[in-house]
Amino acid sequence: MVVTDTTSINLFKVLAAALRVQATRDPSRKVIVSEASNFPTDLYIAQGLADLLQQGYSLRLVNSPAEIDAAVGADTAVLMLTHVNYKSGEMLDMAALTELAHARGALTVWDLCHSAGAVPVALNASKADYAIGCTYKYLNGGPGSPAFVWVAPALRDAFWQPLSGWWGHAAPFAMEPQYRPVDACAASCAAPSRSRRWRWSNAVSMCSRRPTWRRCARSRCS
Repeated sequence: MVVTDTTSINLFKVLAAALRVQATRDPSRKVIVSEASNFPTDLYIAQGLADLLQQGYSLRLVNSPAEIDAAVGADTAVLMLTHVNYKSGEMLDMAALTELAHARGALTVWDLCHSAGAVPVALNASKADYAIGCTYKYLNGGPGSPAFVWVAPALRDAFWQPLSGWWGHAAPFAMEPQYRPVDACAASCAAPSRSRRWRWSNAVSMCSRRPTWRRCARSRCS
């Protein structure tokens, strides 16, 4: 997991990476499936990326989790879902829905903004593909603290994202004119705010030490 940038920026990165992988596997897959009740920025980013690519990608929205099964088909590239719904608080079965997506050839992108720090999150056990989330809510970083991005080990060598910023360079202070990613999974883009990272790291440290803050201390992203 890499702590960097913002939720919207990180979603743009992993969604672009997922579509790129799917374009090499099956170019006919052009649909991103999500819920209409997803947090709006997720839907806006998906719409914006589809419009930017101009390759026939579209967003298919369902009105309830019960409709996901029928919505994911042979044309689906990515199933993009929020683990815990910001309106209802409903928590989706990450393992079951990831298995459904994989069985139909789709990749998964999970938004953990309303679950990281509040409930256990088992990304590896669920065989999730990509995940993003924030630290300013239940990880107690406060307004302006950085977001995070996670890529499954099996997809890290193929990870590519278009925001090849200075902080993702293998040697940023060399000031080279050509971009060289720091590694195969160069998820960082902009130079981080030291004060924001300090505030977040201290919040997590305090959370893990204080037994009265059990909600955060119990939460795991693995």
